[in-house]
Amino acid sequence: MTKEIDGYVWDLPLGCVTETDIFTDKDVLLCPRMTIIDSAQMELLSHYKGKIHAVVSYTATEEETNQGDIEPDEDASIGFEDSFKHYAAETLEAIFTNISDVKSLTAGAREIGEQVYSVIDASKELFINLAKLKVSDEYTYKHSVDVGTMAAVLARKIGENSKFIHDITIAGLLHDVGKEKIPSAIINKPARLSPEEFEIIKTHPVHGYNILINSADVSEDMRQGILNHHENYDGTGYPRGLSADKIGKMGQILAIVDVYDALVTKRSYKTAKTPAQAIEIMFTMSNKFNLDYFKSFLSVINAYPNGSHVLLSDGEKAIVLRQNSAYPLRPIIKIESTGQVVNLASDAGYLSTVIVSSSE
Repeated sequence: MTKEIDGYVWDLPLGCVTETDIFTDKDVLLCPRMTIIDSAQMELLSHYKGKIHAVVSYTATEEETNQGDIEPDEDASIGFEDSFKHYAAETLEAIFTNISDVKSLTAGAREIGEQVYSVIDASKELFINLAKLKVSDEYTYKHSVDVGTMAAVLARKIGENSKFIHDITIAGLLHDVGKEKIPSAIINKPARLSPEEFEIIKTHPVHGYNILINSADVSEDMRQGILNHHENYDGTGYPRGLSADKIGKMGQILAIVDVYDALVTKRSYKTAKTPAQAIEIMFTMSNKFNLDYFKSFLSVINAYPNGSHVLLSDGEKAIVLRQNSAYPLRPIIKIESTGQVVNLASDAGYLSTVIVSSSE
């Protein structure tokens, strides 16, 4: 359960997890978000006698549980109408097949970008539910819509201004435009690429940059983001082997969302990973990403949407009630057989329990 507290330290339920930073009445940080309020932490906090405001999550007591059935929170994740998703993919396909008309190319991307931005700007919650976002299993154009959307969500999450969010949406929509210069036999090959073919694929960010180099509608920062979206934070990416801040903010953001969407999308030579599987894989690659941006990205990925049914490693079935933003693979759940509410991120009896499968 969640609880909003306007009171004092001693009003914090023992064992709860703070969902917000807690400040003193002098705006001094008293306790950071995602802190477990155990007895030792409570002892430290008890020295402060002033008022606090906090939102916490905690396991419902038996008395609270018996007050009525606890229903999942509404799924507030970002999504689009099916008509818009198909329109966006079809528009990108049309403008990508005529890349010589750069003005129409960028105008089409900007039109889609404005609609994507308007949805994100109106959203109170920044969560990405893959099922509500995906256009289809078609790859290049759908992938571009997904990357533009997720890049905008991540940019807003880390506090970027509206111009930056607009720009990175368009950069995300156009990030793979250079693939139009790659032979279709390589792009559409129904098997893994040979080393020689992969070297050709690795030229597409440079092609994308060059296609847009004379566009007045695409800034140099946007072009650099497109050029650098396959660069890795540790310097192992391509085309230039840049590292850390040399990649630029847009490139670092696009790199994260591009990898995620590639993992969760079905290709002719591979099955799609689930959001949870993709996150697990990206944890093993975390040295390749700006770690602060990666943590922020994890906080908006809705691996197990509210209301989905999950199977736990102990054999129990449960329903997801709400998200733990800092722990996307460990939501708050309700055990179906007992009605017990469990916070997989903090409840001592469930710290070794994991979700093994899910269905919406």
